[in-house]
Amino acid sequence: MKLSRAHIPAIIWTILIGSSCLVPAATFRSFSFDSLIQVDKLIHLILYLLFVLFWALAIPSSKKNTLILLITGVSYGILIEILQGSMHLGRSYELDDIIANTIGAILGVISIRFVKRKIPFLKKYLPFVSKLY
Repeated sequence: MKLSRAHIPAIIWTILIGSSCLVPAATFRSFSFDSLIQVDKLIHLILYLLFVLFWALAIPSSKKNTLILLITGVSYGILIEILQGSMHLGRSYELDDIIANTIGAILGVISIRFVKRKIPFLKKYLPFVSKLY
């Protein structure tokens, strides 16, 4: 596979997820947030939704690639959680995070067509997008 400019955001986002999820927990200040939706789970959902979308824009469209992308997104989320639980960084394995990651990946797959249809609009109003896609 030949790398294109469209791969840059996807690769950077993948590295961002891995690096931010595997830094020691002490790096982050503790905070509490009482609401119906936990901010942490929402962040996981958004991370994996964007993971799928960035990669979907970087690879050729097909049902097979979409399925592979979904499996890759879910697997990457599971791998990160397993690493968090085993690397003794003050982080822990959380099934709820895997669920949020999976929902984000699924929503990303569902959003692919919509986002691809909006690329011309984005190119019109955000000139840097035309350099990537």
